[in-house]
Amino acid sequence: MTLLSLFTLVATIVGVLALAKVAYNTLFILWLYILRPSGLHRYRNANSSSWALVTGASDGIGLELARELLVQDFNVLIHGRNEAKLEGVRKTLLKQHPARSVDIIVADAADPNTNYEAIVKKVNSVSGPLTVLVNCVGGITTNPIFLPLDELSGADIDTNIAINARFPTRLTAALLPTLKANSPSLIINAGSYAGIFGLPYIATYTATKAYIHTFTRALRAELECDDHHNVEVIGSLIGDTATSRNEAADNGLKVPAASCARGMLAKAGCGETLVAPDWRHWITGLIVMSLPDGVGRKIMIPELRKRRQEEISKAEQQKKGK
Repeated sequence: MTLLSLFTLVATIVGVLALAKVAYNTLFILWLYILRPSGLHRYRNANSSSWALVTGASDGIGLELARELLVQDFNVLIHGRNEAKLEGVRKTLLKQHPARSVDIIVADAADPNTNYEAIVKKVNSVSGPLTVLVNCVGGITTNPIFLPLDELSGADIDTNIAINARFPTRLTAALLPTLKANSPSLIINAGSYAGIFGLPYIATYTATKAYIHTFTRALRAELECDDHHNVEVIGSLIGDTATSRNEAADNGLKVPAASCARGMLAKAGCGETLVAPDWRHWITGLIVMSLPDGVGRKIMIPELRKRRQEEISKAEQQKKGK
């Protein structure tokens, strides 16, 4: 075989493999986001008395998750730290879904003295089994959102870690015996592509999301070691989503919170551990993760600088208006 023919053979093999990968990705996205039916019904019992607990459910993605679960004939426990706001949300949801039940759990996710036993007691007091836990509480508590690490106070850092990592871990541990007893059950942890990319100006937040990803993988593996229980664990790789606090301009790939919530729940039973809830999130992640590390940073840094500057300008305008 000549050198030219060897080169041609290698090029052909590489080309075939590249085309095979493109074909696989195309078929994967079509199946996962268009053709595949949701497996959520598996966690709803026959008489529709099953309950789901959604943390951080007073607004944003958490609220949309609660709405979608009610549409899917689950009763819902909504969690938040503001009792008055939760009561308002509860009444609104009940008006929209009078055949379902909605109750509240009040707990400050940042509080190191959170009474998890009281939460378990509340969960076990409702008229039906808890079969779904969605750890959605989280986010960035600073104002403005985008701050360099050395401009964060110690309290800011501790609060971000507590809300995004400690609380979902402690709550999951506390409710796991209940979910095992009520299996088949489902745990969905709200992760983020930020936990893979590592975004500037939100270093603490991205680190907590990386923790959530590893926690999700480890917990799933741990539960699969135990043949006596059937608890599925999924991590949602959430990308740019339109919420009340995320007002950055739409780049065509921003996903409405309601679509994100539906996608998170629809991925139940898909077989993936970490999965994007919406095809637009998946496309964004695929593009960025396929780039060399340095190239990805060069793309992300200007965008985050822009968003940081937009926040600074908005804050300055608000001060002038007072």
